[in-house]
Amino acid sequence: MRTSIPAVIVTATALLLTGCGGAGSSEGSVTTSPVATSSAPGEETLTPEPSATPSETEEPAAEPSGEPAEPSTPATELPASVLLPAASLAPAEGSRTESEGVVDWVLPDACSVGAPTTAVAMRSVVQGDGMYEVPVGHHQVASFADADAAVAEAARIGETLTGCTGAAPDDGTRTVAEPLEVGAQGRGLVVDYDGSFAMHGDEDAMGYYTAVTRRGNVVTLVASVGGESTVAASRETVVAELRTAWDQLCAYDAEGC
Repeated sequence: MRTSIPAVIVTATALLLTGCGGAGSSEGSVTTSPVATSSAPGEETLTPEPSATPSETEEPAAEPSGEPAEPSTPATELPASVLLPAASLAPAEGSRTESEGVVDWVLPDACSVGAPTTAVAMRSVVQGDGMYEVPVGHHQVASFADADAAVAEAARIGETLTGCTGAAPDDGTRTVAEPLEVGAQGRGLVVDYDGSFAMHGDEDAMGYYTAVTRRGNVVTLVASVGGESTVAASRETVVAELRTAWDQLCAYDAEGC
């Protein structure tokens, strides 16, 4: 069958229009994809890693409590071992009597302070019988509920010893207090029989020596009472004994041994 020229023209025109419409639609509906932002030349963009999570088994560091350290030994535990052994307390020979309980501190009457009424425990030992003009050794240890109470007791004793310096009984005996660098709040007391120590110092002065100090929540006293000895010799003996006594009390010190 022969196709008429007008029909051919119409068909061609339709195809042409269809092609143009498709091209125009393609150009007018271009879809743009997101473009990744690039770093400046020479720089890299790093993806941050997630923050680390603490291990479940890892324990956090303990926070300081702010409380003062306490000694390892309770104040109420004051065994006989806190006392100087016989070999460390002069005179080494003679009787030895140990006792437990709060009693008066061994001090001359003019400087008496009575008993440590706030102590929770106390031990004492007396060594020697005083025969043949040999001094009698004394050692006392009192423990307190805390260091503050011990500080207060040592201060009370120290103030009394300082205040009693001067003439004592009518026999001419004089007492002289002096600082002592053993432990904390150390204090020594010279008992001068005839007043020569007060006037001339250690030179040939006859008398005896008593010493007190503190360690932690414990106060201790060592004395060499009576007898015929020079002040210098008695002081040397007592101070050495006090150092040994102080060493034995490290369990009552917050810093330990």
